[in-house]
Amino acid sequence: MSDQQRELTHHLIRSDRRPLDLKHKFKIHEAIIQVSLFACGLLSIFTTLGIILVLGNESIAFFTRDQWVNSNRPILSDMDDQTTVFTVEPGKALEAVEESGIIRVGQEVMEVVEFQNNQIDLDVVGTGGGFKRFCALDVELVELGVKRPQIVNASRPINQGEIDRCRSIGIRPVPFRVGADALAITVSSDNDFITELSFAELRQIFGDADHWSDLRSDWPNEPIQLVIPGQDSGTFDFFVEAVFDDDPTAMLASDPIMSENDNQLAGSIHRNPFSIGFFGYSYYLANTDDLKILALDSVEPSALSVEDGSYALSRPLFIYSDAELMLEQPQVADFISYYLARVNEVIVDVGYFQASTEALAKARDEWMRATAAADLRPIDPRQVSGALIAAGSSTVFPLTERIGELFVEDGYLPRFQVKRGLRGENTIAPHSAGVAVEYNDRPTLIEFFTNTSWIPAIGEFGVIPLINATLMTSTIAMLVALPLGIGAAVYLSEYASPRVRSSLKPVLEILAGIPTVVYGYFALTFMTPLLRGIFGVEVVNIYNTGSAGIVVGILIIPLISSMSEDALHAVPNALREASYGLGATKLETVIKVVIPAALSGILAAFIVAVSRAIGETMIVAIAAGAGPNFSFNPFDSAETMTGHIARISGGDLSYDSIDYNSIFAIGLTLFLMTFILNALSRVIISRFREAY
Repeated sequence: MSDQQRELTHHLIRSDRRPLDLKHKFKIHEAIIQVSLFACGLLSIFTTLGIILVLGNESIAFFTRDQWVNSNRPILSDMDDQTTVFTVEPGKALEAVEESGIIRVGQEVMEVVEFQNNQIDLDVVGTGGGFKRFCALDVELVELGVKRPQIVNASRPINQGEIDRCRSIGIRPVPFRVGADALAITVSSDNDFITELSFAELRQIFGDADHWSDLRSDWPNEPIQLVIPGQDSGTFDFFVEAVFDDDPTAMLASDPIMSENDNQLAGSIHRNPFSIGFFGYSYYLANTDDLKILALDSVEPSALSVEDGSYALSRPLFIYSDAELMLEQPQVADFISYYLARVNEVIVDVGYFQASTEALAKARDEWMRATAAADLRPIDPRQVSGALIAAGSSTVFPLTERIGELFVEDGYLPRFQVKRGLRGENTIAPHSAGVAVEYNDRPTLIEFFTNTSWIPAIGEFGVIPLINATLMTSTIAMLVALPLGIGAAVYLSEYASPRVRSSLKPVLEILAGIPTVVYGYFALTFMTPLLRGIFGVEVVNIYNTGSAGIVVGILIIPLISSMSEDALHAVPNALREASYGLGATKLETVIKVVIPAALSGILAAFIVAVSRAIGETMIVAIAAGAGPNFSFNPFDSAETMTGHIARISGGDLSYDSIDYNSIFAIGLTLFLMTFILNALSRVIISRFREAY
C-alpha cells in the first residue's frame, strides 16, 4: 500500500475528519522526465521549422539570386578596362540575353546597353516550303512556330501562284540569280549494269516501268526502286516539269522513297543496287564513293554542258527577297550584296556551276533597283547588325551556308555594348580573349511549374518532368500495394486464426526493415528483366518508371497492410455479430460492415503510403533513370524529384550555384506535396471516423 493510500485510509477512520492534503509531492526523477519530454517536443518543433526555413530561404534564393549561366560563347578579342563594345562567338544560347540585362565576363558584372544577336538561321524546307513561309500570313507563321524568312533559297523560279500569294500580303519577291546546277541521275556504286540512259528511258524508269528488264532485256529482272525529293522541293518541281510536263502522277504511283533531305536520299540509293534517284549535283560530289552518276543521251553534267544547255537537266539557282524588307532591314540587303560579290569564288568548290556574266550582272541590277543604290558597294560584315533568316531549297542550302560562313569569318558576329563597373568602379578589369560570357537567368514561378524541360545547364527550369515521373511511380506503386495490402489486412483481421495472425503479421512487417537500396537493385536486376521478357527489350528500357513503381509498391505493402489491419481489428465484434444475426455471410460482413466501419483508418493508411511512395529515393534513383524526361510511358526512363536530388547533390556540385539552389526548390515542392497529402489525411480521418 502506498503512502497516499495509507493516509487516505487513516483519514477515513479518524473521527475528526480534518481536510486531507492530496497535493502531488515533488519527485526529482518525474521532474527530469517531464523536462526531457518538453525539450524533445520543442526540439522537434524547432527542427521542423528550421527545415522549412532552410527550404524556403534557398528556394527564394533560387528565384531571386543572380543565377549565372555559361553561354559557352567566349569573347573573341582582348578587352582592356576601357572597352565597352565586344564581339562573341555566335550561338543559340545567346538568345537569352536581353538589352538592360546583366552579363558577367570573368568576375566582372556588366549591364547590357545594346545587344545585337547577329546570327544566320538556315532551314531546309524545299523551295515550295520556303515560298509558303515567305508569303504566309502572320497568324499562319505563329501556328507553325516559325519566323518569316527574309531570304528564300530556290532551285527554280517562283511560279505565278506563289507570286499572287505574296502580293496579297504586300510582298513583292525579287529574284537574284546566283548560279546553275544540274540534276544528277544516280544509282548505287554497287550497280554494275547501267552507265547511261536516254531521255526516253528516263521517262520510262520514273514513269510506268516496274522492272529494269522492262527497258533492256540484258538488265536484271529486279523491281525499280525510285528515290526522289519531296513534293515541296524545287528539285522535284523542276524534274517533273522537265521530264513529265508538270504531271507527276505516273512517278508518284510507283511508291517512291521521298525526303526533303538529299543526304537521306543518297543513303537510300547507296543501300539498294536496284534503286535510282535524282538530286542536286553537289550532293553527288559529296557521295562519289557510294554513288554512280549516269550520262543522259551520252552527256554528263559539266560546266560546259550546263552553260550551253546540252545537258537536259540543267537549271538556274536563285535566292529571293523583298525590296521593302531589304530597305527596312539593311542587314538583309548587305548580306545579299556580299553574296553576289563572293558567290563565284566558292560556287565551284561547293559543287555547282557559275552563273553566266550576264545573269550575275542582272542580279546585281535587281539589287540596286531594290535598294535604290547607285552601285553594289563593298560590304564590311563587322558593320552589319541584325539577325538573318533563310529557308527553302536543300540544293541552294550548301551555297548559302558557305557564303554565311564567310560572312561570319569576316566579322558578322553577335555584338555587346555594355556599361562597365556595375558593382563598383573597382570591379572593372581587363579580360583576355577566350573568356566565356555568362548571362543572368532568373527562373520564374510560371516557368518552374509549366515548362516541360529541366536542363539547368542551359537555363531550362521546368519541374513538370520530375513531378510527372514522381506521380507515375507513385501511381504504379499504389496500384500494386493497395489491393495486396488491403487483401492481406482483411485476411489477417477477419480470416486468419489468432495464432496465424500473430505469426504472419510480424513476418509481413519485417519487409519494411529491408534496406531500400536492396529493393532498388531488386528492381534493376529482377523486375526490369522480367518486364523486358514479357513486353520485349525494344519496348522496355533498362531504366524505367514501371519496374521502379512496382517495387516501391512492394515496399509499402507492409505499411498499408499493418495500418489497415489495425483499423479493421479495432472494429467492435458487436457489429460483426449483429451482421451475422441478420443473416449476412462472412464476406458480406467484411465488405458491407467491417470495411466501411474502418474506412477512415484504411484511407489514412492509403494517404500515408502515397506520401511514403512519393518520398522514396533509393529505388527510383537506381531503377527509374538518371535524366528528367517528360513521358507518360511507364517503360521509358525518367527521373523523380527525390532521384534527381540524390543524383545532383551526390556529384561535384558547387555551393551557391544554380544547380545547388534548384535542389531546394525541388525539395520545397516535394515537401508541399507530402504536407498537402498529410493534411488531407487528417481531414479524411475526421470525416469518416466512427466512434464505438
